[in-house]
Amino acid sequence: MKSVYKLTPVSDYDIQGLESWLQDMALRGLYLKKYRPLFCTFTPGPARKTRYRIEPYRRRLDDDLPADMLELYEEYGWECVGDVNREMLIFSTQDENAPELHTDPAIQGEQWKKLYKRARRATITTPLLTLLIIWCAGVQLFEHGTPITNLITTVSLPLVLLCICLLVSLPSVFVQKRDLGLILRQLEDGVPLAHRAPYPKRNLGSPVYFAVIVVLFGALFLGQYILPLTGGKLQSLSDLQDFPLLSLSEVEGENFVPYTMASEGYVDYANFARQEHYLLCWNSWEAVQTGVWVDQEQWNRMEITWYDLPAPLSFLAQPMAKEQLERSMALDEDIWWRADSSEGGTWRVTQYPDTGADYLALARREGTFFQTAAAALGDKVVLIQYTGRGDLGDHLDDIVAMIG
Repeated sequence: MKSVYKLTPVSDYDIQGLESWLQDMALRGLYLKKYRPLFCTFTPGPARKTRYRIEPYRRRLDDDLPADMLELYEEYGWECVGDVNREMLIFSTQDENAPELHTDPAIQGEQWKKLYKRARRATITTPLLTLLIIWCAGVQLFEHGTPITNLITTVSLPLVLLCICLLVSLPSVFVQKRDLGLILRQLEDGVPLAHRAPYPKRNLGSPVYFAVIVVLFGALFLGQYILPLTGGKLQSLSDLQDFPLLSLSEVEGENFVPYTMASEGYVDYANFARQEHYLLCWNSWEAVQTGVWVDQEQWNRMEITWYDLPAPLSFLAQPMAKEQLERSMALDEDIWWRADSSEGGTWRVTQYPDTGADYLALARREGTFFQTAAAALGDKVVLIQYTGRGDLGDHLDDIVAMIG
């Protein structure tokens, strides 16, 4: 027989509301087949008056249904038709003469007390776990003092959104404790539970929240494990076609020999281009060029990192370029860059507002060969890190061309 699916309008611990909803569904000819917090499965049939009762019985993952309990309840005319989160069992009967499962509220209260204590512990452990996840997300987001770059190039955004979802869901933990506490106090006062109570007709918040959580976990998995597999391959510098690469040879000038050990197109860790894909930046390139002057053994090197942000995130381009420049001046990102970093004076930063870029700044460290520049235009960002005899200030147009 074809099953019918209905969104669950009540929360798991709204016991009286859940019983009332299931009883009303039976009057419409729909009988519970499988309970789920998001949606329930029903079997259609002739409409009949049916009583539903929910009993606390917490089971571990490998625990079977309690055979003795089921046999006893079946003798009284009740059949187990489902469970709620492996913490409660759902019984039903259409026998008008079947006795109620409980006649002593105090004894019934002892059964609910275990669930209440667990819910009370959750009001402590869940906020602590939420704070831990928020702390981990914050550490990743602000690592190296580059939150915007981390937001673009890591899974920080899904983690931040997941933290927001956890904060939004946090009140439900206290609602569960409250609902169970009301049931327990009523039973301890000797008042039997009423099995009819008003309940919401629909609850669209749960499916929306569930969909958001699924999307966020999908984004986390995609950004952490799938996208890294789609990039990272070393390629020849000649394969880079997305922007006109600033040439190290052009910056250095005459008597400079690019580092090559084989024919044109040779690739190693001294000369290569590498494309990376990120959740919020599908197209990003790293280009490394290395060479040496013929009259000395000093190696010169240039690293260029280029980002093509999605158009809706173009407002992040300028602040991203600025923080990358600050990060670059720390001289602690790469081995080649921090070599001799203890020598020389302070950094001198010059901004160039009239070059056609939204942002362009060049920094030189006095007394050293270190130079770094960052630029942004529209949704493009570029960072240049350079050690050599040339002057990046003579190639501002070439830098702007890379993001133009």
